[in-house]
Amino acid sequence: MNNKFFSLSLEKQNKILNAAYKVFSNNIYRKASMLDIAKESEVSKSLLFHYFHNKHTLYLYLWDFALKKTREISSEFKVTETKDFFEMLKRNLIAKCTLIRKYPYLNAFCLKAYYEPDLEIQKSIQLSVHKIVVENESLLLETMRGTEFRIDIDVNLMYREICWTADGYLRQRMLVNNWDTDEVEKDFLALIEQWKKIYLD
Repeated sequence: MNNKFFSLSLEKQNKILNAAYKVFSNNIYRKASMLDIAKESEVSKSLLFHYFHNKHTLYLYLWDFALKKTREISSEFKVTETKDFFEMLKRNLIAKCTLIRKYPYLNAFCLKAYYEPDLEIQKSIQLSVHKIVVENESLLLETMRGTEFRIDIDVNLMYREICWTADGYLRQRMLVNNWDTDEVEKDFLALIEQWKKIYLD
């Protein structure tokens, strides 16, 4: 990409990024167009191509930017600085909802990217996705070992159940294209409290 993009004001950068997140999250990669992104961000198509040489470059920048901002917000909310599994889930939820309030379509974009059928995109991000999954699972399982669950609980099965629930919930949100952050935060906080009642000693 062209580093002149970073000479723009942060407000202008974020407007372009939010426009791109919106267009990509509402379309499969093949049907998302740079023209639609340009219109949404109120810049010319030629200028958009000046900053990002092609659609693939822009897509990968959005992916990397999302990972960077997620790491930053996780650090800010001290997500990993607790040995309580459910407290970690809660901090992670609040951190991500805070991020999504600034970039409303970022989470939808990441979820869409995870299931993107385009082989070019799959090839570009699959290693990144695998690394993230492994790192997150390792961190969560380590934290779970320091949490006092009920003695009769299969912790590995509980972990998979929580992952399946979160994945199903987010996919449902994606299907209806409803990413109301306040609703998402409220629903997951309720789920976390329910899991605590079920699984803690």
